[in-house]
Amino acid sequence: MTQLIKANYGGLCSVIFCDVLTNMSLPKYPAELVAGSTLLETIVEFEQQLLSPTIRNNPDQLSLLLHKNFGEIGASGRTYNREQILRLLVAEDSGGSAGQVHDPVGTQLSTNLVLLRWSTFGHRASHRTSLWFHDQGRWQMLFHQGTLSATATDKERDTTNAQVETTGDEISVRKLRASDADAVFEAFTSDALMHRQGEASTPANARKHVGALLADWRRQCPLAITKNGRLIGLVCATLDSSNKNAWIWYWMHQAFRGQSLTTRAVATLANYLFEEQDIYRVELGLRANNPGSRHVAEKNGFLREGIERGKFLIDGERIDVFTYARLRDDPVPSVVPLPLNLTE
Repeated sequence: MTQLIKANYGGLCSVIFCDVLTNMSLPKYPAELVAGSTLLETIVEFEQQLLSPTIRNNPDQLSLLLHKNFGEIGASGRTYNREQILRLLVAEDSGGSAGQVHDPVGTQLSTNLVLLRWSTFGHRASHRTSLWFHDQGRWQMLFHQGTLSATATDKERDTTNAQVETTGDEISVRKLRASDADAVFEAFTSDALMHRQGEASTPANARKHVGALLADWRRQCPLAITKNGRLIGLVCATLDSSNKNAWIWYWMHQAFRGQSLTTRAVATLANYLFEEQDIYRVELGLRANNPGSRHVAEKNGFLREGIERGKFLIDGERIDVFTYARLRDDPVPSVVPLPLNLTE
C-alpha cells in the first residue's frame, strides 16, 4: 500500500511517497548465508583474492579491498591498522602460491555487514574471522583476526622434526664459542665474498675474529647456527641499548645455503632481541645484487627504508645497499624460528 505524506521543512512543502508494509515480515538479522548463495560466494571470492600473491603485492588492489578503518588482530595477539598491514603485504615475498579459503561460513549481520568464518590448512593452520562492510558500492574488509588452530603448533613441530629425522641432523642456534674458530675459518673459505664479513682468512685470524665478537656480550650478540653442534653459520646483533636499537648481520657456509636456515635463524635472533633484550628497532643492510639476503630480510618482516647508492666497491663496480628495519610492534612474520639454547 502506498501512503501520501505531506511534510514541511523550513517553510518548504514536500510530498513524499513511501511504501507502508502491511502483513509483510522485515528481514531478520543475523541470518546465516546459504552455501552457494550469491552473497556468500561474492565475499569468499574477495577473501580468496586477499590470499593471492598478485593481489597482496599490489597496493592499489589492496586499497580497494581493505576499508579505510580496517584493523586486524594477529595470531600473536598484536593489533595492526590498515597502513601497517599494507606495508607488510606489499613487502611480502610473492614467490609462493595462493592460500585457499576452506569451510567458509557466512552470517549476514545487517544489510551491509557480513561476518565470514573460515580456515586455512597446512603450515600454520588457523581459523580466520573477517567482517565485510558494503560501502560506496563495494564490499571491503573492515576487520580480520587469525587464530592458530589447536594443532597448529604440533603441526609446525612435526614439520621441523620430520626434516630432522629425514636428514638425521639437529639444527639449532646457540651462543658463539671460542672453540668455533675452526668452523668459522672453514665457512670463510667456502665463498670468495665471505671476506666482506670480516678477517678470518687464516685459522689464527679466525680465532681473533671470534674473540672480538665474544669480547663484550652486552654490546655484541653473536649466535651460532649449528648442525649437530658444529657451527655452519652466524647471526649477530650489535646493540645500541640507550636507544633500544640493534643492527644485525648474518652469513652461512656456502654448502648450507638455500635451505631457509638463515631465514629461520634471523627469526630466532629477532625474537630474542624483542623479547629478552627489550630492543624496539632492528636494522640491517644488504647489497642490492644479493637476492638471497633480501629474501631473508623480507621473509622476516623487515621493510625496506632506503638505498645507500654506490656504497660498496666490488670487483671495480659500485654496488648500492638497501637498508631495512623492523619494529617490535610491526606484524609478526610466519617464519618458524630455529630452536635457541643459551645455556650451553
